[in-house]
Amino acid sequence: MLRSITLSIVALSSLTLAGCGSTPPIQAQEKTIAYQGKTYVFGGQYDTKRNEVQLTVNGDPVMKGRFPPYTPTLNLNTDYQDVNVSSYCYFSSVLNNQGGVFGAVAGAIQSSQSKSGDKCEVKIAGEIVENLYF
Repeated sequence: MLRSITLSIVALSSLTLAGCGSTPPIQAQEKTIAYQGKTYVFGGQYDTKRNEVQLTVNGDPVMKGRFPPYTPTLNLNTDYQDVNVSSYCYFSSVLNNQGGVFGAVAGAIQSSQSKSGDKCEVKIAGEIVENLYF
């Protein structure tokens, strides 16, 4: 009896500690825009462990993609309620987190091009309407 209680406590503690070690996705602040008489709320999240961006429109997950190796850019595209919605994402953290010499060189290149930070330009019908910052 005592052994099963001890094992239960150890198992519960292990699960709790494992959950504490995971990093939640980085959330972008939602942005609301009006376009052709309709209101759209854009949002998103970036999962650093999976290197994946998910963008939402009015709370619906509509675009998702992963950054290819050693690439800080990602293009996403979809149709939402018969309107073309796309995004160009630039995430400097993708390269900076590579570490080592590669991360240092990537950081220097980004600085020389005045690009830094993690953001997605949100476009409707090819026109930039807002930026989401992560």
